[in-house]
Amino acid sequence: MAASQLPIEALPAWALLNDVEFTSAEVRSIDGKGLGLVAKNNIPGVSDDASNTAAIIRIPRELVLSAEAVEAYAKVDQNFRQLLEVAGHQSSVNAKLSVLSREYDELSEKASALPFWSDLLGEAGMMEDWILADALYRSRCLELPHAGHAMVPGLDMANHSPNYLARYDETPDGDVVLLPSSESGVSSGEEITISYGEAKSAAEMLFSYGFIDQVSAVKELALHLDALPDDPLGKAKLHIYKGPRTVQLSLTGGDFYWHSPLLYLLILNEEDGLAFRVVQDTSGGRELRLLWQDEDVTGRTGEFESLIQDHPLCQIFKLRAVAVLEERVSSQLDRITAKISYGATEQSQAANQPRVECMLAAEKLRDLEAQILQGAAAALENEKARLLLDARVVTYLGSMEDTQNEQASNQASNEDDEFS
Repeated sequence: MAASQLPIEALPAWALLNDVEFTSAEVRSIDGKGLGLVAKNNIPGVSDDASNTAAIIRIPRELVLSAEAVEAYAKVDQNFRQLLEVAGHQSSVNAKLSVLSREYDELSEKASALPFWSDLLGEAGMMEDWILADALYRSRCLELPHAGHAMVPGLDMANHSPNYLARYDETPDGDVVLLPSSESGVSSGEEITISYGEAKSAAEMLFSYGFIDQVSAVKELALHLDALPDDPLGKAKLHIYKGPRTVQLSLTGGDFYWHSPLLYLLILNEEDGLAFRVVQDTSGGRELRLLWQDEDVTGRTGEFESLIQDHPLCQIFKLRAVAVLEERVSSQLDRITAKISYGATEQSQAANQPRVECMLAAEKLRDLEAQILQGAAAALENEKARLLLDARVVTYLGSMEDTQNEQASNQASNEDDEFS
């Protein structure tokens, strides 16, 4: 189903028909940026009474595509509601391009019993539309104060700047308004910029919006985590944990921080007091439950950092977590510092070579993430050294060494007896 596209010159007419008010702004071409919002007149700054501040743009609530709007639409559209039900309300907008094809196939399979959606998704070119929809959402989505993540037509024409001149908000009626963000206001002909998110990492900015904020102070990186090799409980841990399977690394003011509720679950073993049980629920079905020290903690899988605090081996658990994270950081650092290859042969290299601006952005991201990983590696090495000096860790490792020596001695004695 081919989607019709309108030129940007049609925006004023579209805005008029849909009650979008471009009161003090218009869309113009910005040197080096493409299109953007420009002030049509001098816009006064924020007054003492914020409620009297005139809106630069006003977008009716009915045009905002948010989770609330999706739910409301599903109530009146039978076909759309059926699609949400078979899809399990799972959105694909957070998926990477590499899994979009698989997600589209899964959605098509689930919707095969729905005549309307089966015919639509079976049309030629729909896979390309699916990828385009994901890209459109990522590049246009903003986080509103009340409605949360949403697409707001008109407002999405504003470019990002760390020194933004306007901010977006919601009225009591649910309309979205663009307001001046400072007392100085905006001069006529000046570009009106907003912030796409001051806490977004370089990777998120590049992946979602196609550029990296060069002056951003945010130095964060998320690494994927998987079950530890040869862990017999690994699959069960990943099944029962519902949070993100990542570890968040950040450098702030020269200090290193990491956060990962999952990691503390991954490093625990059955001999530590971790256990899984399959029990029968009230409806007669079977469900997996997680126990820690014989206490059911199924609903607290993300709280193991605090659950282990009173355990005698708490410092040992922390040492395990640091050691696992250090290895994960090291492998990631090796991967991103390796030379990028865009083609296996000289003939194919030219065809696979990305645009210059894409290469520069990728290299910039790689340099930023390498700085974070290098800082993380140094900090984790220091943290591991500190934990190895802890009296409880020294005692525990000493006892483990004695046990291993005793087992080796007994094994050697048994071998001598067998030889005799």
